Amino acid sequence: MRIGDQSHENTQLYQCLFKAVWQTLCKFAKRKMHGQLGMTSVLHTWGQNLSQHIHLHCLIPAGALEKTHWHEIEKDYLYPVKALSTVFRGKMLAALNECDSSFAKINTPTKWCVYSKACLTYSEKLVSYLARYTRKGVMSESRLVSVNEQSVSFKYRDYADNNRDKVMTLSCDEFLRRYLQHVLPKGFMRIRHYGFLANACRKRKLALIRAHVSTACKAVKPKTEQEPLIPYWPCQSCKVGILRFIGVITSDISTNEIVRTS
Repeated sequence: MRIGDQSHENTQLYQCLFKAVWQTLCKFAKRKMHGQLGMTSVLHTWGQNLSQHIHLHCLIPAGALEKTHWHEIEKDYLYPVKALSTVFRGKMLAALNECDSSFAKINTPTKWCVYSKACLTYSEKLVSYLARYTRKGVMSESRLVSVNEQSVSFKYRDYADNNRDKVMTLSCDEFLRRYLQHVLPKGFMRIRHYGFLANACRKRKLALIRAHVSTACKAVKPKTEQEPLIPYWPCQSCKVGILRFIGVITSDISTNEIVRTS
């Protein structure tokens, strides 16, 4: 097979994957949430040992936008994994059937695996999660153990063996073959945004969501007089901690006694 033909097939396969995932999520959202979802997805094509492992990492905000109204998702998981897997399988096969006949020989198992992870509720975890999958390349230099004219040795994690760290040695030709199969077609976008996070409408729709959330927060019933608000402000020293008001310390100059009041 010529390189140009393989690049074309890879492009079709990746496009089908993005299309099937988004169609699957939209179908569930239409049934249960009656609003538009948002999604940021990142394409990965490799495994720890540089084998071909084509998959998407998808980040779904916990809510849906219906015109100008924001509906939050209260559960930890977006949708049932088994149902998600069944619908995704149908959407993916349908997308492949619309492409060239070269995909007719693809092995289609009866059960497909779809992994769903609990919501990330802390912003620092969210940033860390995104950074791993948007900035990480196929092989970092820290994983290389040794390189010579005959072979390349690198560290990898064997998920099939209790996530043990191991070292794999490949011939230079095999290492290059595995590495180059993960080079994306020219101009292909591996990070894509959908729904209310799409580039064409993200700025406008996020403003609507923020306005709705801000209005909802203002509508929360204030605390009673028995539960007074305690003022606080950021620590000017460490820039991380929070300083909370406890009381006032005054000095009586005439008696040199310090009196604490609250």
